[in-house]
Amino acid sequence: MSLTLTNIETAIGSIGRLSASAPVQIGSLVLTGMEVPDRIRDGGQQQVVVHRLPGGGRVLDAIGNDPSRLELEGRFLGPTAFARSQMLKQMRIAGQPVAFSGAGLTLTVKIAEFSCDYQQKGVVIPYRLVLEQPAQNVAASGTSTSSLSSLIGDDAANAISGITDSLNDVATIAGNITGELGSVVGQVTPIANMVGAGGVFAGIQSDLTTANGLSGAAVNLASVPTGAASLVSSLEGAGSGLTTALSQTGANLEGVSLNGAAGLSTLTQNAELHTTAAQSGALVNRAYANTITATDGTQNGPLVSAW
Repeated sequence: MSLTLTNIETAIGSIGRLSASAPVQIGSLVLTGMEVPDRIRDGGQQQVVVHRLPGGGRVLDAIGNDPSRLELEGRFLGPTAFARSQMLKQMRIAGQPVAFSGAGLTLTVKIAEFSCDYQQKGVVIPYRLVLEQPAQNVAASGTSTSSLSSLIGDDAANAISGITDSLNDVATIAGNITGELGSVVGQVTPIANMVGAGGVFAGIQSDLTTANGLSGAAVNLASVPTGAASLVSSLEGAGSGLTTALSQTGANLEGVSLNGAAGLSTLTQNAELHTTAAQSGALVNRAYANTITATDGTQNGPLVSAW
């Protein structure tokens, strides 16, 4: 299929809608958009022993918190719906602890129950999940690392917002030029390849969405090692993608020939994407540094430095 302007704008619009709802992560599976559960039920009980005294008196002893299982309901949609539902099934069968992030929670859980309905020839797969929570203690410390987690989430959210705005601007500029943008003289990497489905900016936005979800609960990252490891991995993926984006847009800015409206349009688009990638790189570097601080890790320099 050729990369026409209609294809490009459709792909950009799909990318821009990824951040419309807060993502939920279960193990390696990140649920976004329509896949995000419609309902997440959380709760629990405080176990209480009642000592009954002569004369009707009572003494109540709280002996511990007993969290209920998390219950989730949602649906997978599209041609990959069945394959993605099977990822959850395999996690249940494996019975291994998995990271969960969503609804203000960042926990390590086990999948106690999973079921799904094969509907519309596999295009629609409603699912139900029951997750066993770990023991929960009253937080006595970790205030500073919880604050760092909140800052990390803010940086990731701001980076997502900046990239989404730039992609929308690119779509607007592209709509004013007829023909395919890949034909511009001197363009090393076509705009369509960078911003379309599977392009470098789609990968960046996916990694940042995951990082934002993992850090959004403002928890003590040092106490959730699996969630912290996933957060570091997401930030590293975003950093790698931003470095690639800076390289590609930088090469285009140096090589694009101003041969009419198409050349000027492409130069403008590359300039905006390059600036946004640089700004997002600074946010990712700060989020990475805060993550390392919160988890007492070792930082090996900034993730993004090629600008």
